[in-house]
Order: sequence, then structure tokens, then C-alpha cells
Amino acid sequence: MIEPLALIAAFIAGASLGPWWLGYQKRKGVVSLDVYKGRPNVPKAGGLIALVAGLVGLSALSTADLKLALAIPVIFVIGLVGLLDDLFDLNEYVRVAVPLLAAVALYFLVRLKMTLPFMGTFYSPAWLAVLAIPVVTNAYNMLDPVNGFLPLSNALIGASLAISAYLRGEITAAYAFGVHVAASLALYLYNRYPAKAFNGNVGSYFLGAEASVLAAVYNMVPQLVFASMPYIVNGILIVFSARGIKGRGKIDRPTYLSEGRVNQNCDSSVLSLVRLLVADGPLDEYSIFKGLTILTLITSALSIAI
Repeated sequence: MIEPLALIAAFIAGASLGPWWLGYQKRKGVVSLDVYKGRPNVPKAGGLIALVAGLVGLSALSTADLKLALAIPVIFVIGLVGLLDDLFDLNEYVRVAVPLLAAVALYFLVRLKMTLPFMGTFYSPAWLAVLAIPVVTNAYNMLDPVNGFLPLSNALIGASLAISAYLRGEITAAYAFGVHVAASLALYLYNRYPAKAFNGNVGSYFLGAEASVLAAVYNMVPQLVFASMPYIVNGILIVFSARGIKGRGKIDRPTYLSEGRVNQNCDSSVLSLVRLLVADGPLDEYSIFKGLTILTLITSALSIAI
């Protein structure tokens, strides 16, 4: 009976935190500009809503699952890095190193395994499962371009993984991914168009960490990779075209905004998924949201199929 209550508690905790957290950020000046709408003073670290929601739900489930109990501190530490980056602007190598070190710690705490479709199960070393955590976490951080996409896409990804776990008969895993859905939807309440708050790095890092750590613990990394393909493709495009891991302020932006529409920046050598979407012509915010969401819906469905 605790499992359904964990999902409800997660959503309520996040949704209830929202009004206070948004007001606190405005009072402290933790705000940014919504460039699409010209709206100033939008709270920029709304992702704490998802972090609190996820930790509440997973903590309730962990009473009957030691692996999940060991995974929660790893998820929290990575989410905390995102929050600190929102507040203090951490170096990009710190943002990459901490998820990697946290993933290695998880490897020694939990005996990870990796089952590849049509190939079989690998127990030691399951380094692909370890590497999935920093890769997915940073990939999620690289693709948060428009209101609502990050939390809604994570709800779709989490739902696909929950369905896959249920079909495999792993009920605890299904509810753990259900918590990911609940946390994402709690954040979506405040980030949906027109956003009352941005997700911030705390949102992308926490949701990326929660999805990838749960996938590693419950042996569902291939399903996560398929479902998260828009994020992963975008990350690969940016890293390789920018010739390394660089902060947003250190690369030529692949797109630019003009009259409320996103255009590709032909002077930039950097590629991104959004740049590919606008290659045939400029798009407004909702069109980009719709295109990316449809892509995630397709890849999430494919993840169930494998």
C-alpha cells in the first residue's frame, strides 16, 4: 500500500513547495529573463521542486529496498551540484566530475549489472551502467530550451520505464520510476507555458540523475538510452562540434532569437538538436516544444519495445 502513497506524497510535496520556493527566489534575486516573452524576474532554480518531490517519494519506497536506499544519496548529491551551479556558477568540469564520481561510488555500493537486448547480462564490470549516469545527467542539462519541455519529457521517459519495469514483473522499480513521473509533473506545474519558474541546472541535473541512477540500479540502462535519445543526440552534437566540454558562455550559440522566433546561427560551428529543428526556417517557442516532445514520445515508445 505504501507504493501508491509514495507517488502521491511526491507530487504533493513538490507542488506544495512551489509557491514558497518561487517567492523566496524573487526575494533573494535568484531570477532570470524569459527571452521569448521579454518577462524579467522569473525564478531560475525551480527544479528544486522536482528534487524535493523525488526524494520524498523515493525515501518512502526505500524502506523495503536496500538498493534504492543506497542510490538516494547519489541522486541527491548530483542534484545538489545543479543547485549550487544555479547559485554560484560552478566550473563545467566540476559539473561533469561529480556525477562521474557519484556513479563510481554507486558501482561499489550496489552490484550493478547490464542486460543488453539480444545479447545478455553483464555483471562485472558493468561500466556502461556507470557511465550512463554522468552522460545522461549532463545531456539533460544541455537540452532545456523552452518552457515545459524538460519536465514533460521526463514524465514521458519515466512512464515508459515504469511500464517496462512492470512488464518485467519488477513492481518496486515500476513505482520508483513512477516517482520520477510524479516529480516531473510537480515541476511541470510551474514550468509549463508561460513558465512561472525555470528548471535551472538543479532541475536538469536532478531529473537526469534520478532517471539514470534508477536505470542503473534496476538494470534498465538500454531502455533509458532509447527513451532519452533526443537528449543524448543533442549532447553528442554539441560536445563534438564544440570540440570538448565547455560552458554555455564559452561557445558560439548555434541559434539566436529574433522577434520571438528561433533562427539558426550560420556563423556558429556548434550544432544542436534545436538548430536542426530550425534549419528549414525559424520556429516559435511552442513549435520547438511540440517538435521535441513528439521526438521524446516516439523514443519513449521505442524503449518499451526493446
